[in-house]
Amino acid sequence: MSESVSVSSLRAPQTGGLSIQQVSMSCGIPAVTLRAWERRYGLLSPDRTEKGHRRYSEADMARIEQIQQWLERGVPISQVTGLLDQPDTAISAPCDQDAGPWHEAATEAMAALESLNTRRLEQLLNGLLNDYSHALVLEQFCDPMRARLAGTPSLGGLLAMLDSVLMAKWSSRALSLAPRRRQPGWLLIPVGNSLPALELAMVLNRPLWCLGATLSAGESRGILDGLAERGGGVLWVLDRWPTAAERQQMGVASARGLAEACWGMDVSQLPLPAEVSLLTGRRQALLSELDRLQHTWSTT
Repeated sequence: MSESVSVSSLRAPQTGGLSIQQVSMSCGIPAVTLRAWERRYGLLSPDRTEKGHRRYSEADMARIEQIQQWLERGVPISQVTGLLDQPDTAISAPCDQDAGPWHEAATEAMAALESLNTRRLEQLLNGLLNDYSHALVLEQFCDPMRARLAGTPSLGGLLAMLDSVLMAKWSSRALSLAPRRRQPGWLLIPVGNSLPALELAMVLNRPLWCLGATLSAGESRGILDGLAERGGGVLWVLDRWPTAAERQQMGVASARGLAEACWGMDVSQLPLPAEVSLLTGRRQALLSELDRLQHTWSTT
């Protein structure tokens, strides 16, 4: 089974519980998906405040983690309810991936692409996002689809069409993650294609800005000034090996007291200043790493 995002590290207070926003940020599951798990599938039943706001207990958090484990096994969300009360060892049981939701979604997506039906493709994507986390949709649907299309030169046009739909979808969502006035946040700077940075923004699901392209040294000066006033960090998202000019910019943010890190392609051989953290692993694994780096904002 793939490594799941642990939600057990965020403990619910003994009184009151966690809000839906806190749970969403902790485990990378959009609030709309948490509501769907409750209303449509009956998977959750958090307490409510007098004003009707949801409050999630430690038991709710443990249940969310178990739901995630089943979904990562490829079990359709509609079938999870009957499995939740089974022993934990059942989670490791083999699952027929060809019968799961992702195989069916990939088949429908190919049909939509081949017929140039981008509206249908967007509807399919919206449906998946209503039931599953961004991390799972990216890992089980988007990544395999892009790899399949990229592996066949004659399908390059379909890959470009898929990427255009994904770019539009993630860009709109990324705007809503922009920090409030004077609130610190991460600045995601792409090196190469900006799609990986936008995808990462969806999984991080926390206050951030996501640029559409790498900045020149002159362009970055003003934005780093503003970031330094708020407190925050810079995360370089590498889709290709950076140029000499781009490498010269890496380390400027950390030299100004900001957290700074790189993630993406294999960065182990990238010559960078010691202050720049090299992050590896899956998108959702970065949640805890960035939280650790973010701690420096309040201690420096």
